Amino acid sequence: MPERHDRLSDSDSLIRRIEGDPVLRSPILVVGLLDRAPTASRVGPSLQRAVDAIPRFRQRVVQPAPWARPRWIDDDHFSLEHHVRHVRAPRAGGIEAALEVAAPDAAAAFDPARSPWELTLVDGLADGRSAFVLRFHHTVTDGVGGVGLAEQFFEPTRRGRRDRSAAVVAAPPLDVPRPTPLDLAARSAAGAVRAALDPAGTIRQGRRVVRSVAKMLAPARAPLSPILVGRGLDRHLDVLEVPLPELQRVAKRTGGTVNDVFLAAVAGGLRDYHERMGAPVEALRITMPISLRTDDDAPGGNHFTPARFVLPIAELDPVRRIAEIGAIVRGWRAEPAVALTPLLATALSLLPDPVVQRAFAGMLRAMDVDAVDVPGLRAPAYLAGARVDRLWAFAPPTGAALSITLVSHLDHGCVGIAADAAAVRDPAVLAHCLQVALDEVLAVGASTTVTGVPA
Repeated sequence: MPERHDRLSDSDSLIRRIEGDPVLRSPILVVGLLDRAPTASRVGPSLQRAVDAIPRFRQRVVQPAPWARPRWIDDDHFSLEHHVRHVRAPRAGGIEAALEVAAPDAAAAFDPARSPWELTLVDGLADGRSAFVLRFHHTVTDGVGGVGLAEQFFEPTRRGRRDRSAAVVAAPPLDVPRPTPLDLAARSAAGAVRAALDPAGTIRQGRRVVRSVAKMLAPARAPLSPILVGRGLDRHLDVLEVPLPELQRVAKRTGGTVNDVFLAAVAGGLRDYHERMGAPVEALRITMPISLRTDDDAPGGNHFTPARFVLPIAELDPVRRIAEIGAIVRGWRAEPAVALTPLLATALSLLPDPVVQRAFAGMLRAMDVDAVDVPGLRAPAYLAGARVDRLWAFAPPTGAALSITLVSHLDHGCVGIAADAAAVRDPAVLAHCLQVALDEVLAVGASTTVTGVPA
């Protein structure tokens, strides 16, 4: 196979550079519950086929020079044994026992001499079940792309693939170029023509873009929560589950989206948690990734922009809360700065590392919660003969007190909670509050009327 020398995009490079602040590390966890233990003789060949199909999983990142963009290069010493381990659960419990295995590494740094991913198979769960924990660095891909990559580890039937191969997942284009002076000159010329034809409109649009960029990059002084304070490297992991068709029904009945319903539940759960902790608040700071990925993009690499905004949580009525939050999200998706994300990443990438780290620490360390909604698998999947019954993801909080991630898996809505142990005093109470809030929004779909409209 030919050797590749792929430059990281400016966005991927920034994700790596901000990790000079360890709290901003960004490993992604994908945890799957299996109906039984994988067949031992098939695990190695199955994983090897998947790795052969994913160029990124055989590469590592190097920095050619302090001023140069880092590159992916082929790992000449790659061995599957360095990335896959097999352990027994510390106790014969459910998925919670597997989470105990995953939690210590949830915020750990990867070995820079190896490709930044690892897979842990966990046997010995209750009822003869097993689990897997796939951990990879955010520079490999984002949440949506991660589902595409994770699919390569799975097979469509318990017996495996008929052709005994996996479809090769293309890496992003080689040496993604920065805009050249000629590109910038062409854009400037086009802008000058537009300004001459419509000077007033150009001025208004220019002001809107400037305001949008300022809003996207504005630092946040402090969390709005008086209790979600303190940041560290220890994580507590919890999982919840809701029926996906019921989430979809609520979205349809309220005129919103599944994401609106999910965020409304997050808001309700966090309101309840703060009240139980004796520290009620009316709003929190939230980070929500907006996907920029298109059907033409390869699964690798990052194609998203982090929208940061104030999430109102005081509204008690779930229908009004869904509508209120949905309007805020639609407003953010329409922000001009969203389309400028690649150019903003290029501009920020020109700054020295200490400046970049301070800038992102100012933007991210004051966030209360990170909320992510990722479309998951739509068809049954198997790992070396074991069926994947549930699939959870844990997005890195990246400076926030906790992350809450919804992944759809067949007809299941799987919710993963990664709480910073330094910020969340009672993660069990938090998980309970979020489950109650999810049940509350789901009840909207079963009610006889929604905002006066018959069911």
